[in-house]
Amino acid sequence: MKFRALQVLFICASAATWMACGAGHPTITRLTVAPQMSSAPISPPTDVQFTVTATFNNNDSRELTAADGLTWTSSNAGVATIGDNGSATCRGVGPATITAQAPSELNITVNNGIDNTSPKVSGTAQLNCTAD
Repeated sequence: MKFRALQVLFICASAATWMACGAGHPTITRLTVAPQMSSAPISPPTDVQFTVTATFNNNDSRELTAADGLTWTSSNAGVATIGDNGSATCRGVGPATITAQAPSELNITVNNGIDNTSPKVSGTAQLNCTAD
């Protein structure tokens, strides 16, 4: 009988933990990247700092960071590169689209090797790299 009671207790505790990991938490509906349009010279190299604000389905919003699972990419690494912190550097002349992407369910991410497989939400901005 004790064994059965322990099984029930374990199942209840596991279910409570699982529900706390994502159920009922707001999800991201939109990412807004700032600045939306920017220009920078390739010489001297000038960094452009991008930030992203997430809007949630409960109308709250906040800035995201890499700790939230936020990733940055450039459409053309030959023109501009961007780091994990949102800092872009012009490498060549031309335009590049800067994209921020984050999982819609932030509360699922656990830093023990478990990947957040929720759908991704993206936002973009434009960076024009100039010769002067």
